[in-house]
Amino acid sequence: MKYGALFALCALTGSAVAQPEIASAPAAMPPQQQNAPTRATFVSTGETKWDVWIDQQPACATPCTLPVMPLQFIALRTQERNPIRLDVGYLPQGDLMVSAKPLSNGLYAGGIVMTSFAGMGLATGITLTAIGCSTDHPNLCKAGIVTAVPSAVGLYLGIYWMRKALPKASVERAQPYVSGNSIGVAGRF
Repeated sequence: MKYGALFALCALTGSAVAQPEIASAPAAMPPQQQNAPTRATFVSTGETKWDVWIDQQPACATPCTLPVMPLQFIALRTQERNPIRLDVGYLPQGDLMVSAKPLSNGLYAGGIVMTSFAGMGLATGITLTAIGCSTDHPNLCKAGIVTAVPSAVGLYLGIYWMRKALPKASVERAQPYVSGNSIGVAGRF
């Protein structure tokens, strides 16, 4: 009997907290603007060329400009034997610049080396700290802490470098420019 009353109280509370139905929906865009294509300019920020894929079909290679419909999925692939794929996704309407940054090999290799050595240092520091602090060897305990702390920072930095080196795609609003007798699209490269 106690649980029935508790269940009824919970049911009443749940219905009282329910959100009211929205009376008016926000104004929708006119049908001609909903289906208007996006003008997208695809560029590479490095020497690597990228293939632009729209709905799993190759469309062009960077640099290029294409009209893209709102529900078309965009992906970029490098032109290598083992290509790297970047999923850009669906693009908003307007004039856009999609730029692809390739893998930074030097930063990635540095991150791997830093992570390897810092990981070994951290394992050594943890072991020295555990043995030194649990026994009567205070110098061994201090040596473990002195080894573990910088190694943990190095491990963090190595992982950060590897993540920062990964290829990335960015989408920005294109800025048209007019200079003398030339017209173009400007963006951050």
